[in-house]
Amino acid sequence: MNEKVQDNIKVAGHVSWELATNGPPLDYEYFPEVRAGISSNPLPARLGQKPTITNEQKVQFYHDGFLIIKNAVPLELTRDARERVKGLRASGGTRDFQRGFQFFATTPQCQQGFVNMFEGSRLGECLRELIGPFSPIIACDAHNTPGADDNGFVGGDQGEMGHIDGMMAPPPQYYPQCIDDIVELGKDPNDPEAMHCYMTHLDHTVPNPMGTPFYMDPERTLTIGDFTAFVGIAFSDQTEIGSGQTGVRRGFHHDMEQFFRMQRDAGGPIGYEGPGWPRVDPASVASGTPHMGMPSALQQAPQARHGGFVDIEGWRDSRGKPYTWITPVVLEEGDAFVALHGLPHAGTANHSRHTRYGAFYRVRRFRASNPYEGDPRWLHGTRDHNDRLGDASVATFDYRSYNPYQMTIDHLCDMWTEWDGMKQTVQREREKQGGRYPVRLQFPVNPEYSLGRLPPIEVD
Repeated sequence: MNEKVQDNIKVAGHVSWELATNGPPLDYEYFPEVRAGISSNPLPARLGQKPTITNEQKVQFYHDGFLIIKNAVPLELTRDARERVKGLRASGGTRDFQRGFQFFATTPQCQQGFVNMFEGSRLGECLRELIGPFSPIIACDAHNTPGADDNGFVGGDQGEMGHIDGMMAPPPQYYPQCIDDIVELGKDPNDPEAMHCYMTHLDHTVPNPMGTPFYMDPERTLTIGDFTAFVGIAFSDQTEIGSGQTGVRRGFHHDMEQFFRMQRDAGGPIGYEGPGWPRVDPASVASGTPHMGMPSALQQAPQARHGGFVDIEGWRDSRGKPYTWITPVVLEEGDAFVALHGLPHAGTANHSRHTRYGAFYRVRRFRASNPYEGDPRWLHGTRDHNDRLGDASVATFDYRSYNPYQMTIDHLCDMWTEWDGMKQTVQREREKQGGRYPVRLQFPVNPEYSLGRLPPIEVD
């Protein structure tokens, strides 16, 4: 939909074009404390200076897939968020997300502190220029990593392969535990394709306990959710290498876009169970330790096109082994980073004795034809499945006016389309490099290909 048409649309779902463009008022009815009846006016008047993104930064963003924004959030807001979290911890109100992470979003007061950092600073204003309009942020995730304990346990390590939000693995009860489980489903355990698409007996109405559906849509064209920007705010200092920084696989957004295009051209589905991405790794079943498969694009070490291997002193995993695939996002308190949804990232080990505090927001550009745009049931800012309700139940859409699943596929295959402020930069850089990608890739087609085991081949 072009901008001229969009300008004529006043409201999509619960959000007006003006609200999505200018950001929420101080008493926005869907803020956590407003909804909980704690405060009718929780948002401070927007504090600080609006960050400026230079042309040089935009060029680097295009090539790396992520951008650091210095001094994005005033310390007044970051310290307020940290005090809210400390109060929750003191009352015993935290819970483990997985060992080595804690999840601090269990009260409206804590969530409001996180929302204030985004919408109460001028970071939201900056991002609305970079991306375009988006619904107000009313929730987020805060996966904070405690420091190493007295027993030598180091938490936060998610490995070097990385992940893209929305690619949730099935819970253990859905994996085949032995060959008999495969045969019972009428599948041939010796057929790679049968194993590749092991979960096809589960439709889009079956969620796993994390609230992620096995398929996004009734037609089973899509098994992964998406959004526009992954945004992180540091509300503690994260400049000491090895203190739990977010790690990113620099430059891999170019690979992942080409991978999704390959899946689409091969007939899909897009995501798990599409070409090159088995839901269950067959070799893991044979060894008696079933686990998720990974896209072939991620099963490779960083190449020259990504900047090569990472070599940073002190940058090491929970066992002390150097990280060489992922790059640390080093932030001072109040700094932010913004990354493409399609850039793989991971949590990393916190060897320090201090908790690493970080809030993470998932932003999707305003969709003028979305009948549910800004609906508070989606908790905008935290969802990586923006067209599924919070309990993973299915919303109803008239595909003639709005097909969110096709729009997601289109965006995964063309990741810069939702970045208004990057259009000229992307066009110029593609002209300089003589094509759409810095390096064009092919994904091998042979029996192993369907199992996602072979890395892409450079053809330029």
